[in-house]
Amino acid sequence: MAIPSFLKKEGDKLLFNGEGQFIFYVPEIYFNRSYAVSIGDMVSLIGVLDYTILDKNGKNNGLHLFRFPAVFITRPIEMEKIKDVNLTKYTPRQDYRLLKYNKGDEIMVSTKVPELVDNAELFYQMFTSGKIPTTIPYNKLHEYFPENMKLGGKSYGVNIQLFGMIVSEMCRDPKDLTRLFRHTDMKNMTAYQPISIKDVPKQTSPFAAVTSENWNESMINAIINKDAAYSPMESLFVD
Repeated sequence: MAIPSFLKKEGDKLLFNGEGQFIFYVPEIYFNRSYAVSIGDMVSLIGVLDYTILDKNGKNNGLHLFRFPAVFITRPIEMEKIKDVNLTKYTPRQDYRLLKYNKGDEIMVSTKVPELVDNAELFYQMFTSGKIPTTIPYNKLHEYFPENMKLGGKSYGVNIQLFGMIVSEMCRDPKDLTRLFRHTDMKNMTAYQPISIKDVPKQTSPFAAVTSENWNESMINAIINKDAAYSPMESLFVD
């Protein structure tokens, strides 16, 4: 994998090599759910997040996606909290921590990723909980699962189509969560809303809701959803 021009490899480290400032946008929920953890002056986090680069005059070059779907350690020079922010037109408003780096600062303390199944499990939890950045194009989401496992030196040992099925059920129309994103015009591949895989049954039908671990909530949501697929189960729960 080619190293971007704004990075410089020094031993196992990746350093920022620009004249301005590099900034990671880390959703606050990453810290709430341990997808990111502060360790002294360092942060351990999953490398699926957005970034920008400011030039020496403070002008940014737009929002970009950092694609390293594994846990790594970074050492920012500064951390700043911002609240209730839309990064793009289609991203939900949320709080972020900005990790900032000047020239020579360590964006990756080490490029050597520990081969731990715990890291793969953490990534899978983040993905299936629906807390993924919607700046990732919909048609690229399925690629992150095997890439994560490969970085950890392992393999899921299943067909990549399985991950496509997971993605297709989790990603919804933001205006109507009962509608799959793949049933929209899909003109913008980032105009989707991911939901937790646990919430998929309640957006489908009462029949599907029976399979949910949140049985009561799912059943109520499915029954009052007039657009959900009808099944004979409805007559058991409504008069």
